Amino acid sequence: MVWKRVANIAGIVLGVLLVLIGVAVAGGYYFLTSADFRSRVESEASALSGRKTRIAKITIDWGSTTHIHLSGVELANAEWAKEPNMLQIEEVDADLRLWPLLKGDIVLPRLVLRKPQAMVEVGDKDQLNWSFGEAPVATEAAKAVTPKNRFQTPLIGHLEITEGALKYQDPRRKLALDGTISTAQGKAGDQPQAELKLKGKLENQPLTVHFVGGSALMLRDTTEPYPLDLDIAYAGTKLKAKGTVQDPFQWTGANVDLTLSGPNLSEIYPLLGIPGPPTPPYVISGKLDREPGKWKFTQTKWHVGDSDLAGDIVIDETKKPEFLTAKLVSNNLAFKDLAPLVGAPPGKTGNVNAQQAATQQQLEASGDLFPNVPLHVERLRAMNMDVTLDARRVVAPDYLPVRALAFRVLIKNGVATAKPLTLSLVGGGTISGELGIDARTDNPRVHSNLRGTDIELAAFFRNSRYFDTTHGKIQGRVVLAGHGKSLAQVMGTSDGHVDVALGGGSVSSLMVSLAGLQLFDALILYVTGDKRIPLQCALGRMNFQNGTITLDRTLLDTQKSVLDVNGTVALKSQVVNVEIKAHPKSFDLLDLHGPVSVEGKIRSPKVGIGRSIPIPTPVFGTAKGVDCAGLTNQLLTGQ
Repeated sequence: MVWKRVANIAGIVLGVLLVLIGVAVAGGYYFLTSADFRSRVESEASALSGRKTRIAKITIDWGSTTHIHLSGVELANAEWAKEPNMLQIEEVDADLRLWPLLKGDIVLPRLVLRKPQAMVEVGDKDQLNWSFGEAPVATEAAKAVTPKNRFQTPLIGHLEITEGALKYQDPRRKLALDGTISTAQGKAGDQPQAELKLKGKLENQPLTVHFVGGSALMLRDTTEPYPLDLDIAYAGTKLKAKGTVQDPFQWTGANVDLTLSGPNLSEIYPLLGIPGPPTPPYVISGKLDREPGKWKFTQTKWHVGDSDLAGDIVIDETKKPEFLTAKLVSNNLAFKDLAPLVGAPPGKTGNVNAQQAATQQQLEASGDLFPNVPLHVERLRAMNMDVTLDARRVVAPDYLPVRALAFRVLIKNGVATAKPLTLSLVGGGTISGELGIDARTDNPRVHSNLRGTDIELAAFFRNSRYFDTTHGKIQGRVVLAGHGKSLAQVMGTSDGHVDVALGGGSVSSLMVSLAGLQLFDALILYVTGDKRIPLQCALGRMNFQNGTITLDRTLLDTQKSVLDVNGTVALKSQVVNVEIKAHPKSFDLLDLHGPVSVEGKIRSPKVGIGRSIPIPTPVFGTAKGVDCAGLTNQLLTGQ
């Protein structure tokens, strides 16, 4: 994270300053009268800092509180860096108490930095110009003076930074920041507060960082909690942390409110290094806390799209890669808000971001069902996870009878598995099993193995005219695997099968009559209302081979007719070519003697009538019922 690295650099800068002040004092003590005093100090400082050091002028006024003044301080940059200096300060003005040094305490009643400029650069091999290897002595000095708690900090009575500047360049991450560092007067004439402002770009998106903290004196000279206020804006993502910490070095006694918001949670990855899932617009708030090696985001409240969630998140930095644990609960989950997980938009209306609205329009215009929106699953390699969600109440459209869902997602070294995954349906049925993504390569592989048990057929017709005349229990299986970087690519390469069977029940007579084109029944029902027709059997298999679906043993057996469904669906082009033939079992006054054809894009196919005889005529049906039990057993056992 940028601000963590900046904080580390700040510690190293402090170490370098103390090295320079120490060298100046030591050099002044031994060589004050020497002609080569300044060059000797520069030489010693260069050796200690690991960088060629230049100091234009040194002035020391001795006393129990010694005054040191350095002018024109420059520390050369790494050989591979673009800028000539990694640190330059126009003036360093410091008062140093000598006697506390005998006890190892650093007391600076006054420290003034005028026009300090620090340059942070990351090389093409991810090396840092301020790293241990680049400046080992200075870094060790910084580590030595870095306090383990607030009461070990150097006691700086008055810190003043004027016209400070910080540049941060990381070409590989497309990160470039220019900012200012200064101190500003606190409220009611308190000690000056530390303030950092950075502005630039990350991944070619605008990034701003604004931090305000308590004074340097407040760290050491009071037991009051240390205040902090951090605002970060990255493209549309906003992060705000505000509150107090009893000890900011150990992060103990924290009372910090953290709020994260934006159009899509997946966009936090460049900023935080956390592979968040794709979502609609969101706001997440909670408490930020820490224990050794772990960051905790607790008491969180989520509003994502039209859904509400709550829970805790822990990131363990001691494990490599880092390990995130999240336990979330929802009493109001909008099922459509899960659509972005597969690249699909949540819908036409509601809480959606601009990209999701554009995707929705593109799908409608093209007639495609599966979006070709890239899913950055390669980010799963960055962090291992254990995420659970218990959605106790799910709000779904009438045609999706989901009332609750629960899953556990384990991510290890780029392989994500959702297992167990359970969807509880209206009417008591369930869909359960597992989903998986192997993102260890640049061509991710996706697999699913799901089973549907006792799914109530009527539940798919809630709030429709067909609900009261439809019932039955559906059993099914989904065994699929594909590869690609989007849902469209995965479905376009998928292999496997989907099996569905209904061993008995009833459906709307109007639906069957229309499907079988038995016009006499349909016309009567339009006038008199719907009726219930018993189902003897309904079943089918969709065989997937490299993205092409072939319908196998797909039929509907009713008292009046047997409907056979044959054809293919090409998922790469998302085009359907299906034919439905009705075989009457008994006499019907009017029949078109032709199949029903379904052709065109999956999202909006055209239904036509393949007439073999141009006008409806009577038909004497001779079709026989099918062996439903035998066919169902073959389907569900994979035969």
